[in-house]
Amino acid sequence: MEPGEIPIRQLMHREFEHVTPDTPVAVVLEKFSERGRHDLIVLDENGGFVGVILLTDILGCVVPRLGIRAKKRSAALPSDLLCMMRGGDQRAGDLATRSHIAIPDHATVADALGHMARDRHPYLVVVDAAGAAEGCIEISDIIAFLRKDGHL
Repeated sequence: MEPGEIPIRQLMHREFEHVTPDTPVAVVLEKFSERGRHDLIVLDENGGFVGVILLTDILGCVVPRLGIRAKKRSAALPSDLLCMMRGGDQRAGDLATRSHIAIPDHATVADALGHMARDRHPYLVVVDAAGAAEGCIEISDIIAFLRKDGHL
């Protein structure tokens, strides 16, 4: 089969670590430090994909002026000031972004590769028509499959 014919559902991981939007930042920090994580998926209580928290997002909240969001500060009320004001009230849902890394479950391996290249992100969250997360697919999974299948 060609990459444009292989469904990503065939390669995706159905189990993946995630948090809910109401997870306190302290717990998110623990999860980041447990395994040296670089990102964490956020799902709502129904399994709907909310977004992703990157390590730079959480660091930008803990250490002012650090992280990707530091470059996109609003002049009215910088987000690092909001983080400091909210303190322990900060939740995972407040930091979740990058919902563009979702891909529909009917997509192919070729679709996933194009999406990853365009957005420069090494994995995608596979969602059904209702937006519920069904799994994840990583570039390393695709490369391993393509090598095994003789495409690389």
